[in-house]
Order: sequence, then C-alpha cells, then structure tokens
Amino acid sequence: MSEVVINLNEDQRFLIEDPNSDAVIMVDRVTILPVANQIIYSGYSFDVDYEKMDFTSRRKVQMLLNTKVEAVFGDDDEGGERDART
Repeated sequence: MSEVVINLNEDQRFLIEDPNSDAVIMVDRVTILPVANQIIYSGYSFDVDYEKMDFTSRRKVQMLLNTKVEAVFGDDDEGGERDART
C-alpha cells in the first residue's frame, strides 16, 4: 500500500492545538501511511500569546499520529454479518 496525500484547500484547513506547548497548528496537508498505521498533519505552527490574544512565531511543522486498529466489521459475501475481528 502506498501513502495517501491530501492537500487541503483554504476552506478545508483546520487548527489543532499542540499538546506540548502553547501553540496551534494550521493543517494544510494530511498524509496517511497505511502500512505504518500513521497519519501526518503538515502545516504551520503559531505560538499563542493568550494575554494579547495574538499569534506569533510562524514555523513549518509536522504532527505524527500513530493509529491502532481496534476491530474490523463487515458483511460476508452472502449478505450476513460477520463477527468483529480484533
């Protein structure tokens, strides 16, 4: 399986809080790596000055998310339900 890259247009971009700092990340590209069970959010990080309500210090960043498959649900070829595989 190859990676899937989704470049977001202006209306699709979104903000994520950086869990390690007082920064937010504006995501402009999402990369899905199925083999590694990872999602990479790419974009720009902005430090937040909450007192002045201002964004500062723009820099290019990537945020890596590891995923875990909990269960797979589906129907068999006969149309009946199968049990979840975990």
